[in-house]
Amino acid sequence: MRHNRLVFAAASLAFASLLASCGVNASPPEPKDGFRTSLRTGTPSAFVAAESPPDAFAVRPSVPGTSTRSVIAHYFPPFSLTIGGHGPKNDHYARHYLRRDGENGKFAAYGGMLRERPLRGPKARQQKRSNLRVEVARAARIGIDVFGVDLLKLNGKLAEVPHALLDAAQETDPRFRIAIEPDMSSMRKVTVDQLVAYLLNFAKHPAAFRAADGRLVVMPFRTEMRPPEFWKELLDRMAQAGEPIAFIPNFVDPARARKYADFSDAAARSVTADANAGLSQRRFGRTAARQGYPAWIARVMPQDSRAKYGLATEAEGSLSLTGAFQAGIEGGASGVHVMTWKDYSEATELQTSTATRFAYYDIAAYYITWYKTGDPPRIERDGFVGFHRRQLFRPANRALGKPWKMRGRPRVDIVEMTAFLTSPAELTITTGSQTFRESADAGLHRFTAPAAVGSVSMSIERNGKEIAKCKSPWTIEAKPDRQDPLYAGFSSLRGYN
Repeated sequence: MRHNRLVFAAASLAFASLLASCGVNASPPEPKDGFRTSLRTGTPSAFVAAESPPDAFAVRPSVPGTSTRSVIAHYFPPFSLTIGGHGPKNDHYARHYLRRDGENGKFAAYGGMLRERPLRGPKARQQKRSNLRVEVARAARIGIDVFGVDLLKLNGKLAEVPHALLDAAQETDPRFRIAIEPDMSSMRKVTVDQLVAYLLNFAKHPAAFRAADGRLVVMPFRTEMRPPEFWKELLDRMAQAGEPIAFIPNFVDPARARKYADFSDAAARSVTADANAGLSQRRFGRTAARQGYPAWIARVMPQDSRAKYGLATEAEGSLSLTGAFQAGIEGGASGVHVMTWKDYSEATELQTSTATRFAYYDIAAYYITWYKTGDPPRIERDGFVGFHRRQLFRPANRALGKPWKMRGRPRVDIVEMTAFLTSPAELTITTGSQTFRESADAGLHRFTAPAAVGSVSMSIERNGKEIAKCKSPWTIEAKPDRQDPLYAGFSSLRGYN
């Protein structure tokens, strides 16, 4: 059955104290690798509640299941909170992913595979189980409703993750849901029989994500890798088995997207995570409507840099993320698909991490609430989130290794301050030896300045009184030892976190 619009039911979780200074209750300065060992312990939910108390946010975040429009975060299983050990010095991140010579030097030409790792949760006897619950609790804390799991294989350890997440969601936050995103880049030879068997088993769990009418939501990644006939057969077979599907194709190459419209409930498309992301998503929304799709899903990405290919995009701080969110809000998107929760190999992660810290996470909380309620949330605390790279990124600098390529918007060197203001104020950014000031009205205000080598600090003043200030824990290095296009972050409301 076709619908005029894909609507998700909230009931079933379906789509449709100001810190006067960053030094108050602040974390200590980060070590050079950006990873600070936490001494906190406890249950995953208690850990996340302590990690992100109400006064860490400028607004009151949404919670899962409170809107007819939901936010799904694409969940890439390989990058768990810890890999091969819990300690920050001896797990696979430390020994391989973050080192230039890690993975047997496979990515040495580009400075190593990753530039950050996820922030760890508490130590636990069942560490993997605890880690999954921390991730669910973190996502739920900012109003994300669903993890859309990238299904890479139908058997083996990665295939076990969706089922483990179903249990994690049910035990951590019963309002949270798990969806399946069959990855057709990895499962090129999968048969309809195999997918039907997997989905029928998955659908038995109460935490499986369903549309308002009870259909199981399935969102294949790179849908175009299989012809429409493949997916029509899957839908027919699932309906015959008593589990009809709400089908949402995710396209990388949308050239053939029109051929899938007559049996789809909505469509999503991957676009470059640069500062033009908002414009690109608006265009896709209009294109999807012309092609006959009853609804479209906005795809939002914080940033994107891939050391495995030496490829980077220019996100301009938070602009890629916020521009795409606004496209979804203003364009009437029936859902938001965060791409990704934790794909560190492409640096698209929204999850709290050692370099970005809580910066993208906290800004996403604002936009998720706006998207789900239809109105910008009321700002309850003055503060700001800061972004800047830890170097002046020079992609062609051969002294640091093999040159990188830029995709999309040209590279820029900026420092960004996203200020949350309860009333008008004066904003200040100091980068290197230069200071920049700007007046701002109440509300959310993005202020940028040219980046310079040296330290970075920011402040907010009102009526001649400094009401928030913070020095970034990151320095813009004059002589970096490798290319690093990643934007790092910090927050005055969290101290350095």
